[in-house]
Amino acid sequence: MNKEDKLKAYLDEYGSEILTSYSDQDKASFEIYRENTADGYEVFVAKYSGNNSVYISDDVHYYENDLEQVIIETIHNGESIYIDEDLFDDLYIEDTIADMYDKWQQELEENERKRIDD
Repeated sequence: MNKEDKLKAYLDEYGSEILTSYSDQDKASFEIYRENTADGYEVFVAKYSGNNSVYISDDVHYYENDLEQVIIETIHNGESIYIDEDLFDDLYIEDTIADMYDKWQQELEENERKRIDD
């Protein structure tokens, strides 16, 4: 199974989707994108789309590696997520979710073996 298929299967399991096209941003319930501070630093905003305000302590991340956990939790909550296409690629989201898919399948197989052994 290729990474795209694993991504789709994992997202389907949780009723979630990832949108990377700017034109689809309004269809998402959660959004992750880059912003620049007044003094030129790049930060990452991760927030619910219906929330028009950005709360610095809750929504803004200085390090992009913090976003992986946010994305996984949001997927598990069944949200549709807009992630800027370049950020999606920079974070290797497809690889991360393919790994999550493999772990999930491994757990299912282990549980099945335990059920058969009992």
